[in-house]
Amino acid sequence: MFNKPKSTPAQKITLIAFLVVFLVPAGIGFAIKLYEFITVARGATSEGTFMLVPVLNYFIVFMGMLCMLAWATTNGMFRDIEKPKFDMLRHEQELDERDGKPWYY
Repeated sequence: MFNKPKSTPAQKITLIAFLVVFLVPAGIGFAIKLYEFITVARGATSEGTFMLVPVLNYFIVFMGMLCMLAWATTNGMFRDIEKPKFDMLRHEQELDERDGKPWYY
């Protein structure tokens, strides 16, 4: 009854444009800041050493989130992200039919 919508070429192009416009510059900015952090951590400059502990904490949290993302991806949790929505609607329809109510009200 519920069909998964197909992605159109326009949606794919929009996704690629989003990646290029937003994620690539953000990645470059992150790499630059990571290089500056490593420079400060090595002791090459004395300015910014007060930020080592908070930045290191953020980095540890980031690595944890990255590990969770990798785990979710390898376990197939992003293969069909529309499925839970349709499962919920199908389950709701089954419950309404069991109770004798029209499911489309």
